[in-house]
Amino acid sequence: MAPVLETRSDCSRCAALCCIAYPSQDMPGFSAAKAAGEPCPKLGKDGLCTIYEDRVEQGFAGCTRYECFGAGQHVVQQLFGGRDWREDRALLRPMIEAFLAMRPVSDLAYLAEKAMEAAPQDGLKEDLRQVGRELREIAGSLHTVRDSGRIARCERALRSIYASLDPAHLRKS
Repeated sequence: MAPVLETRSDCSRCAALCCIAYPSQDMPGFSAAKAAGEPCPKLGKDGLCTIYEDRVEQGFAGCTRYECFGAGQHVVQQLFGGRDWREDRALLRPMIEAFLAMRPVSDLAYLAEKAMEAAPQDGLKEDLRQVGRELREIAGSLHTVRDSGRIARCERALRSIYASLDPAHLRKS
């Protein structure tokens, strides 16, 4: 069975993947420059943020604004079965690669959820349910999460659906 795709981040079920995957040089909201793939200097040896409660005050407001739409916890909990790089350092690179591959899938799942809330027509809702099923299948394994062809088809389907939605309905959702 395809996994449920959560569309809100839950840092407590992740492994600080965004704190490692992305670069921060010349980025507003990040007071320390780092390259992609390097841990944030505010990550402790245990892989936890040492300034989590004070990120804004410490110059890391960008961290509080970032939203992975559930990609992080999906990678840790679903694709790696709850294991993470903090216990097995050999998992770091594969987890980061999976996280970066999962991000577009999570973004599309979020957009599909928003469109479902705004779609007034049953035909559109069925199309959205089909996109949702396909995204859940894509998110089901480390192999399929990298299937750019399937992801692109879902994106095209969502673009088509969004083009037929009334913008007033989207603002309400």
